[in-house]
Amino acid sequence: MSPGAKPTAGVWTIDPHGVWKSGPIFSHAATTTGSVRIVATAGQVGVDRNGVIIKDPEAQIEQAFQNLHRALEAAGAKVEDVFKLVWYIVNYDHKNRLYRKSLIKFLNGHRPATTAVGVQALAEPDFVFEVEAYAAVRQVQVQKVDVVVVGAGLSGLKAAYDIQRAGFSCIVVEARDRVGGKTWTVNPLGDDKSVDLGAAWINDTNQSYIYSLAKSLSLSMVEQNTAGDVVQEDIGGGLFTFPYGTAPKVSDILDLRIPFLRLT
Repeated sequence: MSPGAKPTAGVWTIDPHGVWKSGPIFSHAATTTGSVRIVATAGQVGVDRNGVIIKDPEAQIEQAFQNLHRALEAAGAKVEDVFKLVWYIVNYDHKNRLYRKSLIKFLNGHRPATTAVGVQALAEPDFVFEVEAYAAVRQVQVQKVDVVVVGAGLSGLKAAYDIQRAGFSCIVVEARDRVGGKTWTVNPLGDDKSVDLGAAWINDTNQSYIYSLAKSLSLSMVEQNTAGDVVQEDIGGGLFTFPYGTAPKVSDILDLRIPFLRLT
Protein backbone atom coordinates (compact mmCIF):
# COMPACT_ATOMS: atom_id res chain seq x y z
CA MET A 1 0.00 0.00 0.00
CA SER A 2 1.25 3.49 -0.84
CA PRO A 3 2.48 5.55 2.15
CA GLY A 4 0.08 8.26 0.95
CA ALA A 5 -2.92 6.08 1.85
CA LYS A 6 -5.42 7.33 4.46
CA PRO A 7 -8.10 5.16 6.12
CA THR A 8 -11.72 6.33 6.28
CA ALA A 9 -14.45 3.95 7.56
CA GLY A 10 -12.97 0.81 6.03
CA VAL A 11 -11.86 2.56 2.84
CA TRP A 12 -8.29 3.70 2.15
CA THR A 13 -7.85 6.75 -0.06
CA ILE A 14 -4.58 7.06 -1.93
CA ASP A 15 -2.60 9.83 -3.63
CA PRO A 16 0.43 8.15 -5.20
CA HIS A 17 3.90 9.60 -5.53
CA GLY A 18 4.63 10.67 -9.09
CA VAL A 19 1.07 11.70 -9.98
CA TRP A 20 -0.18 15.30 -9.96
CA LYS A 21 -1.56 16.60 -6.67
CA SER A 22 -5.29 15.93 -6.27
CA GLY A 23 -7.76 18.52 -5.04
CA PRO A 24 -9.59 18.74 -1.69
CA ILE A 25 -12.66 16.80 -2.84
CA PHE A 26 -11.14 13.63 -4.34
CA SER A 27 -8.23 11.17 -4.20
CA HIS A 28 -6.59 9.41 -7.12
CA ALA A 29 -7.54 5.94 -5.86
CA ALA A 30 -9.46 4.21 -3.09
CA THR A 31 -9.53 0.63 -1.85
CA THR A 32 -11.64 -1.42 0.53
CA THR A 33 -10.31 -3.86 3.12
CA GLY A 34 -10.95 -7.60 3.38
CA SER A 35 -9.86 -10.88 1.80
CA VAL A 36 -10.57 -9.36 -1.63
CA ARG A 37 -10.02 -5.64 -1.89
CA ILE A 38 -11.93 -3.54 -4.41
CA VAL A 39 -9.84 -0.71 -5.83
CA ALA A 40 -11.40 2.25 -7.64
CA THR A 41 -9.53 5.12 -9.23
CA ALA A 42 -10.55 8.66 -9.94
CA GLY A 43 -10.76 9.57 -13.61
CA GLN A 44 -7.17 10.02 -14.74
CA VAL A 45 -6.34 12.74 -17.24
CA GLY A 46 -3.28 13.82 -19.20
CA VAL A 47 -1.63 15.96 -16.53
CA ASP A 48 2.05 15.48 -15.67
CA ARG A 49 3.43 15.29 -12.13
CA ASN A 50 3.86 19.08 -12.06
CA GLY A 51 0.16 19.68 -12.80
CA VAL A 52 0.78 20.69 -16.43
CA ILE A 53 -1.84 19.60 -18.99
CA ILE A 54 -0.28 17.85 -22.00
CA LYS A 55 -1.43 19.69 -25.12
CA ASP A 56 -0.95 17.06 -27.83
CA PRO A 57 -4.08 14.82 -27.76
CA GLU A 58 -2.29 11.48 -28.22
CA ALA A 59 0.45 12.41 -25.72
CA GLN A 60 -2.28 13.54 -23.29
CA ILE A 61 -4.00 10.15 -23.60
CA GLU A 62 -0.71 8.32 -23.03
CA GLN A 63 -0.07 10.41 -19.88
CA ALA A 64 -3.58 9.59 -18.61
CA PHE A 65 -2.88 5.86 -18.89
CA GLN A 66 0.50 6.32 -17.18
CA ASN A 67 -1.24 8.11 -14.30
CA LEU A 68 -3.84 5.32 -14.13
CA HIS A 69 -1.11 2.67 -13.98
CA ARG A 70 0.61 4.54 -11.14
CA ALA A 71 -2.65 4.98 -9.21
CA LEU A 72 -3.40 1.24 -9.46
CA GLU A 73 0.17 0.36 -8.49
CA ALA A 74 0.03 2.62 -5.43
CA ALA A 75 -3.15 0.80 -4.32
CA GLY A 76 -1.41 -2.57 -4.64
CA ALA A 77 -3.22 -3.51 -7.86
CA LYS A 78 -1.99 -4.64 -11.27
CA VAL A 79 -3.52 -4.09 -14.67
CA GLU A 80 -4.48 -7.79 -14.60
CA ASP A 81 -6.63 -7.09 -11.52
CA VAL A 82 -8.81 -4.59 -13.39
CA PHE A 83 -12.33 -5.93 -14.02
CA LYS A 84 -13.91 -2.73 -15.36
CA LEU A 85 -12.44 0.12 -17.39
CA VAL A 86 -14.34 3.25 -18.43
CA TRP A 87 -13.00 6.06 -20.58
CA TYR A 88 -14.47 9.36 -21.71
CA ILE A 89 -13.58 11.06 -25.00
CA VAL A 90 -14.34 14.62 -26.07
CA ASN A 91 -15.72 14.80 -29.65
CA TYR A 92 -15.51 11.04 -30.11
CA ASP A 93 -14.82 9.94 -33.69
CA HIS A 94 -15.16 6.20 -34.35
CA LYS A 95 -13.01 6.62 -37.48
CA ASN A 96 -10.13 8.12 -35.51
CA ARG A 97 -9.76 6.38 -32.15
CA LEU A 98 -6.77 8.26 -30.75
CA TYR A 99 -6.84 6.24 -27.53
CA ARG A 100 -6.46 2.81 -29.18
CA LYS A 101 -2.64 2.63 -29.23
CA SER A 102 -2.24 3.66 -25.58
CA LEU A 103 -5.15 1.44 -24.49
CA ILE A 104 -3.67 -1.68 -26.11
CA LYS A 105 -0.27 -0.88 -24.57
CA PHE A 106 -1.83 -0.39 -21.12
CA LEU A 107 -3.89 -3.61 -21.16
CA ASN A 108 -1.06 -5.72 -22.65
CA GLY A 109 -3.41 -8.58 -23.54
CA HIS A 110 -5.73 -8.20 -20.53
CA ARG A 111 -9.44 -8.05 -21.47
CA PRO A 112 -11.63 -6.47 -18.74
CA ALA A 113 -15.18 -5.23 -19.27
CA THR A 114 -14.91 -1.78 -20.85
CA THR A 115 -17.10 1.17 -21.73
CA ALA A 116 -16.28 4.10 -24.02
CA VAL A 117 -18.30 7.27 -23.49
CA GLY A 118 -18.33 10.21 -25.87
CA VAL A 119 -18.77 13.54 -24.07
CA GLN A 120 -19.07 17.18 -25.01
CA ALA A 121 -16.49 18.37 -22.46
CA LEU A 122 -14.51 17.33 -19.39
CA ALA A 123 -13.52 19.18 -16.20
CA GLU A 124 -11.02 21.46 -17.98
CA PRO A 125 -11.34 22.91 -21.50
CA ASP A 126 -8.01 21.35 -22.60
CA PHE A 127 -8.89 17.81 -21.43
CA VAL A 128 -9.72 15.47 -24.32
CA PHE A 129 -9.63 12.12 -22.49
CA GLU A 130 -10.29 10.65 -19.04
CA VAL A 131 -10.05 7.04 -17.87
CA GLU A 132 -11.03 5.25 -14.64
CA ALA A 133 -10.58 1.66 -13.46
CA TYR A 134 -12.04 -0.80 -10.97
CA ALA A 135 -9.93 -3.72 -9.76
CA ALA A 136 -10.29 -6.70 -7.42
CA VAL A 137 -7.14 -7.67 -5.50
CA ARG A 138 -6.92 -10.92 -3.54
CA GLN A 139 -5.01 -10.47 -0.32
CA VAL A 140 -2.05 -12.71 0.41
CA GLN A 141 -0.69 -13.76 3.78
CA VAL A 142 1.61 -11.21 5.37
CA GLN A 143 5.20 -12.05 4.56
CA LYS A 144 7.37 -12.89 7.57
CA VAL A 145 11.03 -11.87 7.48
CA ASP A 146 13.82 -11.46 10.00
CA VAL A 147 14.45 -7.78 9.22
CA VAL A 148 12.50 -4.95 7.60
CA VAL A 149 14.66 -2.21 6.07
CA VAL A 150 12.89 1.12 5.69
CA GLY A 151 14.18 3.14 2.75
CA ALA A 152 15.85 2.00 -0.47
CA GLY A 153 18.59 4.61 -0.51
CA LEU A 154 22.21 3.49 -0.70
CA SER A 155 22.38 2.85 3.05
CA GLY A 156 19.17 0.81 3.05
CA LEU A 157 20.19 -1.26 0.03
CA LYS A 158 23.63 -1.93 1.50
CA ALA A 159 22.04 -2.93 4.83
CA ALA A 160 19.72 -5.38 3.03
CA TYR A 161 22.66 -6.78 1.09
CA ASP A 162 24.69 -7.37 4.26
CA ILE A 163 21.68 -8.88 6.08
CA GLN A 164 21.14 -11.42 3.31
CA ARG A 165 24.83 -12.27 3.19
CA ALA A 166 24.66 -12.93 6.92
CA GLY A 167 21.97 -15.56 6.28
CA PHE A 168 18.88 -13.61 7.38
CA SER A 169 15.78 -12.81 5.35
CA CYS A 170 14.74 -9.21 4.83
CA ILE A 171 12.45 -6.95 2.86
CA VAL A 172 13.05 -3.34 1.80
CA VAL A 173 10.14 -0.89 1.80
CA GLU A 174 10.37 2.38 -0.11
CA ALA A 175 7.91 5.28 -0.49
CA ARG A 176 9.12 6.34 -3.91
CA ASP A 177 8.67 4.43 -7.17
CA ARG A 178 12.45 4.01 -7.48
CA VAL A 179 15.53 3.13 -5.45
CA GLY A 180 18.66 5.21 -4.84
CA GLY A 181 17.46 7.90 -2.43
CA LYS A 182 19.42 11.10 -2.94
CA THR A 183 21.54 9.45 -5.61
CA TRP A 184 19.42 10.44 -8.58
CA THR A 185 20.28 11.88 -12.00
CA VAL A 186 17.64 13.47 -14.24
CA ASN A 187 17.43 14.92 -17.73
CA PRO A 188 14.92 17.75 -17.05
CA LEU A 189 14.87 19.29 -20.52
CA GLY A 190 14.98 16.03 -22.46
CA ASP A 191 18.09 17.14 -24.33
CA ASP A 192 20.59 14.58 -22.96
CA LYS A 193 21.98 17.10 -20.44
CA SER A 194 21.94 15.35 -17.07
CA VAL A 195 21.74 16.96 -13.64
CA ASP A 196 22.53 15.22 -10.32
CA LEU A 197 19.84 15.99 -7.76
CA GLY A 198 21.87 14.62 -4.88
CA ALA A 199 25.10 12.67 -4.44
CA ALA A 200 27.58 13.29 -7.26
CA TRP A 201 31.08 12.56 -5.90
CA ILE A 202 32.62 9.98 -3.58
CA ASN A 203 36.13 9.53 -2.18
CA ASP A 204 38.04 7.06 -0.04
CA THR A 205 38.28 9.42 2.96
CA ASN A 206 34.94 10.82 4.15
CA GLN A 207 32.85 8.51 1.96
CA SER A 208 34.92 5.40 2.60
CA TYR A 209 31.98 2.99 2.91
CA ILE A 210 30.35 3.91 -0.38
CA TYR A 211 33.78 4.00 -2.01
CA SER A 212 34.45 0.45 -0.80
CA LEU A 213 31.04 -0.64 -2.08
CA ALA A 214 31.72 0.81 -5.53
CA LYS A 215 35.05 -0.98 -5.64
CA SER A 216 33.52 -4.30 -4.53
CA LEU A 217 30.95 -4.04 -7.34
CA SER A 218 33.72 -3.30 -9.87
CA LEU A 219 32.07 -0.03 -10.87
CA SER A 220 34.09 2.22 -13.15
CA MET A 221 35.00 5.57 -11.57
CA VAL A 222 36.28 8.78 -13.13
CA GLU A 223 38.79 10.79 -11.12
CA GLN A 224 37.72 14.38 -10.52
CA ASN A 225 40.48 16.90 -11.21
CA THR A 226 40.72 19.32 -8.26
CA ALA A 227 43.50 21.54 -9.63
CA GLY A 228 42.90 24.73 -11.60
CA ASP A 229 39.63 26.41 -12.51
CA VAL A 230 36.15 25.04 -13.04
CA VAL A 231 34.49 25.66 -16.40
CA GLN A 232 30.73 26.05 -16.07
CA GLU A 233 28.12 26.17 -18.82
CA ASP A 234 24.87 27.93 -17.99
CA ILE A 235 21.42 26.96 -19.26
CA GLY A 236 21.76 29.43 -22.13
CA GLY A 237 25.05 27.97 -23.38
CA GLY A 238 27.37 30.65 -21.94
CA LEU A 239 30.72 29.64 -20.39
CA PHE A 240 32.71 31.09 -17.50
CA THR A 241 35.37 29.91 -15.05
CA PHE A 242 35.92 30.12 -11.30
CA PRO A 243 38.50 28.55 -8.93
CA TYR A 244 37.81 24.96 -7.84
CA GLY A 245 36.37 24.76 -4.32
CA THR A 246 34.59 28.11 -4.58
CA ALA A 247 31.23 29.29 -5.92
CA PRO A 248 30.92 31.45 -9.06
CA LYS A 249 30.54 35.18 -8.50
CA VAL A 250 27.00 36.50 -8.76
CA SER A 251 28.25 39.23 -11.12
CA ASP A 252 29.61 36.56 -13.50
CA ILE A 253 26.24 34.77 -13.55
CA LEU A 254 24.26 37.97 -14.14
CA ASP A 255 26.61 39.11 -16.92
CA LEU A 256 25.78 35.93 -18.83
CA ARG A 257 22.08 36.84 -18.88
CA ILE A 258 20.92 33.35 -17.91
CA PRO A 259 17.27 33.11 -19.02
CA PHE A 260 15.84 32.61 -15.52
CA LEU A 261 17.93 35.56 -14.25
CA ARG A 262 17.53 37.71 -17.38
CA LEU A 263 17.89 41.42 -16.68
CA THR A 264 15.58 44.00 -18.26
